[in-house]
Amino acid sequence: MARRDYRDTYDDYENNKNYENYGTYDGYERPVRKRRKKKKKSNFWYRFAVTFLGLAILGLLAVILFKVEKIEVDGNHYCTDRQIKDMVQNDKYSVNALYIFGKYMADRGEVLPCLESVKVTLKAPWHVKVAVKEKTIVGCMAEGEENVYFDKDGLVVYKSSETVEGLPFLEGLEMKNTKLYQRMKSEDANIFEGILEASQELKKYEIVPKKIVCKDGNIYLYIENVCVSLGNTVTSEKIAQITPIMEKLGRQKGTLHMENYSDSRETITFEKKKDSKEKEKDEEK
Repeated sequence: MARRDYRDTYDDYENNKNYENYGTYDGYERPVRKRRKKKKKSNFWYRFAVTFLGLAILGLLAVILFKVEKIEVDGNHYCTDRQIKDMVQNDKYSVNALYIFGKYMADRGEVLPCLESVKVTLKAPWHVKVAVKEKTIVGCMAEGEENVYFDKDGLVVYKSSETVEGLPFLEGLEMKNTKLYQRMKSEDANIFEGILEASQELKKYEIVPKKIVCKDGNIYLYIENVCVSLGNTVTSEKIAQITPIMEKLGRQKGTLHMENYSDSRETITFEKKKDSKEKEKDEEK
């Protein structure tokens, strides 16, 4: 009977694992719970050490492997490679290619005012490619020894002593605030807006005048041997008529009057320029 009580107590001890109530059994301690605590602690520090070491290795690889050695620039015409490289490497962390890529992916990278868009890709961990799209230049004007180039909004996007081919020169209008990346201003704001409109439409129809002249509140385009008088307003309809008319005029010299042309009034006249012989005959009469 005593042996059965001994077995029952032992079974209850083992089944319930109630070590706190039973304490020890026949002098044997049950330190199972304490060993588990130590094992859990040791596992935690082991995982922590492995994770920390892994992150440290990855960080070291990111610093060494992604160190910028080459920046390739594509899509620029008037903006220099140096300007774009300085743009993408504008802080102390931009020696790392992964950092540069990340900040432009997150739309936090610097974009020069003369650029419409910037796209950064990695051709290799150390090789950064920067593809840009510049704002379109629609005209220029002379200022001292430099030429000031502006976009459709009148923003100065480029200044240089060199002349860019295929762009009309603006004359007869005094401009203010011609600093780089600043929007130009004029006392005659309406005429300036008309010139900007004319510049955009000319670009659209691939017409390249030698110059755009503002005189007495009117806008004149000098195309080959013809002076096109647009009046004080510029419309897409007026600019669209220039090319077919110029084809009909051939090499004739004179003034094309389009001041009164509109959808409702299609009045266009050409005043032919008289040569020296014709002038002499008119003087004799």
